[in-house]
Amino acid sequence: MTQPRRLLPGTDVPWSWPAPWMRQWQRPWLHGDLTAGVVVAVMLVPQSLAYATLAGLPAQAGLLASLLPLLAYALFGSSASLSVGPGAITSLMVAQALVPLAQGNAPRYAAMAAGLALASGLLMLLMGLLRMGFLSQLLSRPVVQGFTVASALLILLGQLAPLLGWPSLGYTLPDMVQAAWSQLSHAPAGLEADAIVGGAALAMLALGQPIMHGLARLLGLAPATSAVLLKLWPVWVLLAAAWLAKALSAHEGLHAALVGQVSLGDPLGAVSGAWWQALRLADLRDLFVPTVLLAMVGFVSSVSVAQTFALKHGERIDADRELLGLGLANLGSTVLGGMPVSGGLSRSVVNEAAGARSPLSGVITALLLGASLPVLMPWLAWLPKAALAAVIIYAIASLVELGSLKAAWRYERTEGWAFLSTALGVLFIGFEAGLGLGMAWSMGAMIWRHSQPHVAVVGRLPGTAHFRNVARYEVETLADTVFVRVDESLDFTNIQRVELKFCELVHAHGTAHHVVLLLSAVNHIDHTAAQALMALDEALADQGKQLYLAEIKGHIMDRLKAARMDTRFAGRHFLSAQDAWAALTA
Repeated sequence: MTQPRRLLPGTDVPWSWPAPWMRQWQRPWLHGDLTAGVVVAVMLVPQSLAYATLAGLPAQAGLLASLLPLLAYALFGSSASLSVGPGAITSLMVAQALVPLAQGNAPRYAAMAAGLALASGLLMLLMGLLRMGFLSQLLSRPVVQGFTVASALLILLGQLAPLLGWPSLGYTLPDMVQAAWSQLSHAPAGLEADAIVGGAALAMLALGQPIMHGLARLLGLAPATSAVLLKLWPVWVLLAAAWLAKALSAHEGLHAALVGQVSLGDPLGAVSGAWWQALRLADLRDLFVPTVLLAMVGFVSSVSVAQTFALKHGERIDADRELLGLGLANLGSTVLGGMPVSGGLSRSVVNEAAGARSPLSGVITALLLGASLPVLMPWLAWLPKAALAAVIIYAIASLVELGSLKAAWRYERTEGWAFLSTALGVLFIGFEAGLGLGMAWSMGAMIWRHSQPHVAVVGRLPGTAHFRNVARYEVETLADTVFVRVDESLDFTNIQRVELKFCELVHAHGTAHHVVLLLSAVNHIDHTAAQALMALDEALADQGKQLYLAEIKGHIMDRLKAARMDTRFAGRHFLSAQDAWAALTA
């Protein structure tokens, strides 16, 4: 039986040192961390290469962005399972933001990518120091899901270009459809080498699951071991694809596009400031919005992944500490001239399944990957770009699922529309528009719901002190008293609606001389609402009716006392609805 782990970082300030996991780490965890570190290091090679090409960067940028970020996250990160590195969605965001800005200038493109990593890292650090982890809650779940599904769909469609040997199709759905139609209209007869290699790689990836399940049954492997080996299947697929591309090159006209010569170049070029020479002052202004988007998307997606594993193991995620860990990870990527990074779902799943017990597994992964880079570099040149595209398609396909849309739509139509508005904005306009539309819809729906509060007449359940809606329960009522409950905080956005509904219900009980307003569900009353309550009290008094208040929460009562409303309602406010019932029936 494995020893349970309990990493609870919430008792520390985000920047405290050493990190909580370092103080809580136990020697029995070493085996799991070591195994996970080795497994993830092997898995990271094809994934990092693929995501770097997706971002429009040289293949080695993905490998460089998988070294220091893992070490940096271990300093401050709060998740035991989260594996940090290049991500599919953040890579596509980099490409969509930089392609129109760099205008084909490769050194400037690489410099702007490093600038994005630096700026988003600094922004996350600032947010973490200011304890702004609560911002992860600004994006509702349907917005995040719609953004993820649409982004994954764009990635899948965009990877058809390298898979088939076509030029880039663009980064929005209309551009992709137009470019694909143009390619199909002018495509030569017969298959290209890229299509052969890419199709074979995709078929091998699809067959990986049945092959590994068959081997697991034949060799008697445990399900967890089989799952880990399945995640490493892309490594063997890339090797087979490289062999196939070399075999095809023996035939005239069948030359698949390869990654080509890969070198580390100046790995400390970012530190020396060399890459700044390719940037202009206007670039910093143009990178402002992409920086904010990358920081927010990377933070929210990483926290979501980390929280999933935390719930599974009874741990707790500190959002402020995650900001610092991810911020340092992006700064680490900048040091080696890499690209923006975030927590990855597929890497984290493998990390956790391989037995990771703490962020030490990430440290081991980074050390192994760094040590193996000089050996790997010469061989990476033989990898086909079409096979890397197949790896991306295989890794991202599971994110295109509409079950979340169905669930949101069934629960509440406004949630479904938040999903759709985000997804459609990303698909047809871009990431900024998609997130903006989704957030605007969510905020608008929230304000609309708040402005339409539920107001109900309640009565007492026979033989109890509980009060419930008369429309839903068989309750006792009083002939000369009506109990009205408001199920929302009161402020300037909804007080008029509450007044209208309240008056309708009171007038429907024309014989009632006592009106009790239950405030058990009210958590805030602003100045506008307080003034409206006093005006309502005067209007009811003119009609010969008395207004009473009941179940007022303590902090609201403090505000009413500051406004001297407690004196106005002296003898007319009760601790509970039952107290009001007893007093008015005495």
